[in-house]
Amino acid sequence: MDYDDDGMLDIIVGERNGPVHYYRRTSEAPITLTKETDLVCGGITIDVGYNSAPVCVDWNEDGNRDLLIGNESPGYIRLYINDTIGSKPVYNTYTLIESSGTSIVRYRNCPQVYDMNLDGKKDILVGANDGYIHYYENTGTNDNPVFTVSEIIISTGSSGARFWINDWNEDGLPDVLTSNFNGLIRVYIQLFLSIEEGETSAARTLAASTNPFAGSVIISADGFNNGIISIYDLQGRAVLTEPFSGIFEWNAPEASSGCYFAEVHDNQGSSSVRLLKL
Repeated sequence: MDYDDDGMLDIIVGERNGPVHYYRRTSEAPITLTKETDLVCGGITIDVGYNSAPVCVDWNEDGNRDLLIGNESPGYIRLYINDTIGSKPVYNTYTLIESSGTSIVRYRNCPQVYDMNLDGKKDILVGANDGYIHYYENTGTNDNPVFTVSEIIISTGSSGARFWINDWNEDGLPDVLTSNFNGLIRVYIQLFLSIEEGETSAARTLAASTNPFAGSVIISADGFNNGIISIYDLQGRAVLTEPFSGIFEWNAPEASSGCYFAEVHDNQGSSSVRLLKL
């Protein structure tokens, strides 16, 4: 990921002893990385104990990179909000991610943020020492996530579950690659969305002119009064947000192929549609 907004991909990596390392890319050809100072919070080097597991994400949708870090013990997930607008994030404090008012605790956890049920909101998944992938659905909003329950979606068959999310077979649904202490890598293909989606009235249901689409797609609906349309990627990141008065054309020739989620809302409610970009 581009940590310092210079157009080149950098590396943020956790370490056994608890800090988070930052390797800044200084050239593309040849690829050159320079190890910078370990990430700090409030001027002090971040140290989560053992087995830091970082992931960068715009948690509150303010356009800045925030930071989640899992650890070994007690297994909390720390949230560091980026307090600056600039080329390098600045963290001054952290909070703990909660579910139903209690801090999430998973021994040797490794968190990831992804919109697993394609509802336009970022969810949390956690690989843990128990060998399971735990899924926490976001029941709040995309810019203010709330978690109330969790469920096990995958058993890796051994301890030390680690994973990555990707649309492996390019069918528009997020799949999961897992590993564990036995050294095997497995691919879990999602066949359909098992989480029920809320129903909307026919008059407030969005429609796409072509789906899948290549260069552009027209999104239309009746019954919305001076609404807002937002388009999200599978990680719950807003690609764009624009006014909506019944019809909107998304010109996306440079957008990456994959699944997106268009949501329109006004003062009477919201409706959504999934989009597949070829």
